[in-house]
Amino acid sequence: MKRHWLGALLALITPKIILNGHVMLGRWGRNTIPLPPGQHHLHVHLPYFLPARIGPADLTIWLQPGMALELEYRAPLWAYSRGALGTAPQPWNGKGCMITLLAIPAAALVLLLILIVVAILSYG
Repeated sequence: MKRHWLGALLALITPKIILNGHVMLGRWGRNTIPLPPGQHHLHVHLPYFLPARIGPADLTIWLQPGMALELEYRAPLWAYSRGALGTAPQPWNGKGCMITLLAIPAAALVLLLILIVVAILSYG
C-alpha cells in the first residue's frame, strides 16, 4: 500500500483491511496475506472522523492453486472519493476535486492582486 503526499496525515491512520468479512491488521507498505485457492472479497479503507471511512475500495479476487497476486491500494487525494485497489499502478482518485479546491483560492488570489494593481494604477 503506497502513501502519497498526504502521507504525513495518513501515516497516523492505519489502513483497515477486511478480507471475506474478517478485519485484518493492515499497515502502509507491503502486507503479505496467505490465502487458500478460491474466491475472496477484499475491502480496504482508512478509518477517520468525517467521513468515517476515507477511500473505500473493494475487489473480488480469484486465486488458483500456487498463485501469487500482488495488489496495490491507493488512498484518494480527496477524502470523499473512493480509493483505488487492483494491480499496480493504481490511479489517484479525487484528483479533479483536489485541483478544483486548490484552483478556487488561487483564482481568488489572482483576482485580488489584479484589483489591487488596478486600484493603485487608477490612483497613481
